Amino acid sequence: MPAALFTDEWLAECNLALGELSAPLTTGTDRLVVTELIAQAPAGRHGAITLVADAGGVRLAPGEDPAASAWLTVSMHDAEALHAGLLDPARALVEGRIRIRGDFRAVVEAVGLLAAAHDALRARAAGN
Repeated sequence: MPAALFTDEWLAECNLALGELSAPLTTGTDRLVVTELIAQAPAGRHGAITLVADAGGVRLAPGEDPAASAWLTVSMHDAEALHAGLLDPARALVEGRIRIRGDFRAVVEAVGLLAAAHDALRARAAGN
């Protein structure tokens, strides 16, 4: 059973999956930093996570990075649906369920990396 979204255990599972990715950055930068802010995050879960992709690899860290090139804000309910692959990010954006501040291209890149990590996590869970 996968860990609850935005917990330390979930971050560790995602980081294992992200470590297996060999996706190059396509934003034209040497470093990608995007923070996801989660409205109404319950106790015991992080209200913000930051994805960092650089020469050292791709990883998630708890909390907000003030040097991020972009931030996206989403409700806990929609975050659960997005991370489960049940809500299309483009549709959620058009519907105003995701708010983006900063470099839109960085958010697209980060969402793609997270989707690949979640696919790996789901494949791993199905194999268990």
